[in-house]
Amino acid sequence: HLFNIVTVVAIHGTRALSSARADPSRPLSPLGTDGAMSALGIAGSLASAAVKTGVNRTINQYQERRLESQSKVDWEDYNYPPYLNVLHYNSDDIENESARGAVRLAHVSYLLTLGTFVLNFLGTIVLSAGGAVGGENVVYSLFNVVIFSIVGMYCFYCGYKGMATRNGRLTDYYVALQAFFLLFMVIASAVKGANFYGWANVGRASGSGKMAGFFVFWTILESTAWTLGYVTGSAALYKVVTTRKDAMRSQGGGYGLRV
Repeated sequence: HLFNIVTVVAIHGTRALSSARADPSRPLSPLGTDGAMSALGIAGSLASAAVKTGVNRTINQYQERRLESQSKVDWEDYNYPPYLNVLHYNSDDIENESARGAVRLAHVSYLLTLGTFVLNFLGTIVLSAGGAVGGENVVYSLFNVVIFSIVGMYCFYCGYKGMATRNGRLTDYYVALQAFFLLFMVIASAVKGANFYGWANVGRASGSGKMAGFFVFWTILESTAWTLGYVTGSAALYKVVTTRKDAMRSQGGGYGLRV
């Protein structure tokens, strides 16, 4: 896309410059020769940026492949999740003790959050069957489970592989996605409505004409789970970030992020 933009800008600039030179008697306007030269200058800058981006991407990909080849981990040993076996995970692959602890905590955070999504789905089925909430909320809850099981696993895997191969780019992906999930969990632990039963939902549950007792119990249970989830997730994020900072300080010797 950037190459196409550069091409269009260059063509327009060249045409404007040729038109100005073809009729020297015509008064020059701000969009004449000066405008053409400006357009060509912009095209040159965009072309330079495109080249730098392409070169940097190629270098990063080469470095990542080199780090993976230097690693003793067999990334083609697909053993996770159990029975599905779509990727490789073994925390013992990480030599650095601090990084290994960070990855294990990130794994616990992922499992706890996924478990809370599943808990929400099961509770919504029961509440919907009893008439306490609408049936459409079951669909919303199932959708959330499917989305997080995929995106959440990708988030965790970025943190694991980033730590195992000392890949700073993958670690950055984990930090960004985990921060988003933490914000989501904080909101889910507090709000009421639809298929979310946060602390604010206690009043709604107690006033429900159907399954009020179970609704209150489930609200407290799920709110507690979301709260525990974002506390654990925050600890995992903090551990990964501090480990990454320590790794960057040790660059050039011992364990350090090299991409």
